[in-house]
Amino acid sequence: MVAGLEYTLIPIEWDEKVQDTIESFPQPYRSEILDIWNKWIAQSPETPYYENWNAFSMDWDDKQALYTEKRVYLKRVTNELQELEVPATIWQKVARALAAVASVFLVVFLALSRVARASD
Repeated sequence: MVAGLEYTLIPIEWDEKVQDTIESFPQPYRSEILDIWNKWIAQSPETPYYENWNAFSMDWDDKQALYTEKRVYLKRVTNELQELEVPATIWQKVARALAAVASVFLVVFLALSRVARASD
């Protein structure tokens, strides 16, 4: 948080979690997105925060470009807010766990098939 400014709407834990996420971004995106974040917080956002942030942050993005790294990092902040604001259902957690297990089996299968092909 910026010293001297009072933020009342967004929970402090969420603010800290999002700032930790932003701190993991490479420079120059880290400082630029942190500045955008602080400006968004200062304007007293309304719920749902992730939609409000998405609309606000798109004003800072290059709309003409097909792809920008900055847009990727802005979207990561949106996703972080959405995960905090809309907790995953039990089925989403189960689906995520199954996808992780399936990806491990896929990697093992591909490694074994490569070994088998190399031994031929």
